[in-house]
Amino acid sequence: MDHLGVLRDKIGRFREEIADILELNDEFRRAVRNGAVAQVAHGRRHERLQAIQRELVQLADLGRLRAEWLAEFAAPHFGSVQRSP
Repeated sequence: MDHLGVLRDKIGRFREEIADILELNDEFRRAVRNGAVAQVAHGRRHERLQAIQRELVQLADLGRLRAEWLAEFAAPHFGSVQRSP
C-alpha cells in the first residue's frame, strides 16, 4: 500500500475543502444580511475547519512517531536512517 500517496491525496482533499470553505466564508462576510440558515452554515464551516485542523495534527503526530520508531528500532538493524528536516 502506498501510504505516502494516500496521505498526499488526503491532504490535497483537505486543501480543496479549505479553499471552498474560505470562499463561502468570504461570501458570508460580504453579505448585507445573513439569516439564521446562513449563520448555522457558517458555524458548521467553522467546526469543519477545526476538525480538519485536528486531523492534520494527528497526521503530523503519526509522522513524528514513525520517524522516532525508525530512529530507535530500525536504524540498529538496517543502518542509519536519514531524517528529513
